[in-house]
Amino acid sequence: MGDSDYIKIGLMALFLVTSAFFSGTETAFIALQRVRLIHMVNTGVPGAQRVFRMAQHPERFLSTVLLGNNVVNTAAAALGTAIVMSLIDSTITALVVSTVGVSVLVLIFSEVLPKSIAASHAEKVAFITIRPLLFLEWLFFPLTKALSIFSSLAARFIGEARSTTNITEQEIRSLINAGMETGAVDRSEAEMLEKVFHFGDRQVSEIMTPRPEIIWVEQGTTLEQLLSIYSEHYHTRFPVFADSIDNVLGLLSMKDVLKATADTQMLSTQVVTNLLRPAHFVPETKTVRSLFTELREKGQSMAILIDEFGGVAGLATMKQLLMVIVGPVGEEGQPLGQPLVRIGHEIYLLDGGLGIYEINHQLDIGIPEGSYQSVAGYILDQMGRIPSKGDYLDCGTWRITVVEMTGLKVSRVEVKPTFRLTGTQSK
Repeated sequence: MGDSDYIKIGLMALFLVTSAFFSGTETAFIALQRVRLIHMVNTGVPGAQRVFRMAQHPERFLSTVLLGNNVVNTAAAALGTAIVMSLIDSTITALVVSTVGVSVLVLIFSEVLPKSIAASHAEKVAFITIRPLLFLEWLFFPLTKALSIFSSLAARFIGEARSTTNITEQEIRSLINAGMETGAVDRSEAEMLEKVFHFGDRQVSEIMTPRPEIIWVEQGTTLEQLLSIYSEHYHTRFPVFADSIDNVLGLLSMKDVLKATADTQMLSTQVVTNLLRPAHFVPETKTVRSLFTELREKGQSMAILIDEFGGVAGLATMKQLLMVIVGPVGEEGQPLGQPLVRIGHEIYLLDGGLGIYEINHQLDIGIPEGSYQSVAGYILDQMGRIPSKGDYLDCGTWRITVVEMTGLKVSRVEVKPTFRLTGTQSK
């Protein structure tokens, strides 16, 4: 081998390294997590702004790295062929050896190895290679610009939609799950964040206090009668009706009553329903998010829900809306009632009013969606009658048993897997 052969080998090695640079850079920028990159930009990490701008326009770096990769790979193949032909007399043998040898070298050292490293350390590789990449982009600008124009025209011709760089909900969820797995995000925090995504999708009717459970105050109620109601039901506001509960006059605030009592020395026999505040009426089909925004903007804390026939379907409070995210919140001095309690291995006691989404989310039972909102509604829908204590039905691999009835209302149910049961038949 002469000096020229050593020069060729050195140049070939340089081309392989350059090819590895292009391959690794391409993989690194594609593998970057946009959410984390935006966080690094916002926190002022040096170089993050340059990397972010490049990642926002993949057509820029792809044109540069693909052009550069093809040039150096072609040059490496040509040099490899020349080196082998100088060592082997047979032209056919030399071509076969050079083709196989160069392909193996490029595959291992310029493709697999750099791409594997870049995929595992995308941020580090992107920050290291951004300056050389910007220089090469400037150097190849006329060619890469022509390639970008050609690719844009081709994409427009075949009707390809322009890709968006917006951060998707699924990306955020994936980051939350990854943070929970690594311990960066607490499980309770992850569950709360997951509920945020469902906050706007749910209808208010899913979380409202239904009409039969509302504590009403009739027009003409005296202070003594109101205090008697309040002693049993610690609510800050009561809806007031006249003649029929579908005729809601307004809301009676206990704060207003106490203030009036202190200011005017109100007698226990005096009527308090003249202290009404206007009620806020919304359709029961309204979403949780829109009602939350509406109540906040209007400075209200309660809404009366109206069904399609103009009757009262229920009511919803700001507290109930917030509970969609944070879960049950107890009152001061009162124990927190748990709508779902584990009473044994895979055996649970549920409140009949517990929503279908909460049950499926926490227990993964798989209750199908329907015209009902709660587990009690599902039981009524499936049985087609008012159940009795002890009645049950099977839902997939789970059995739902009525364990408590309050009048005609399904108060509590027990849920357990059917594989834990032996010698029983469905009712």
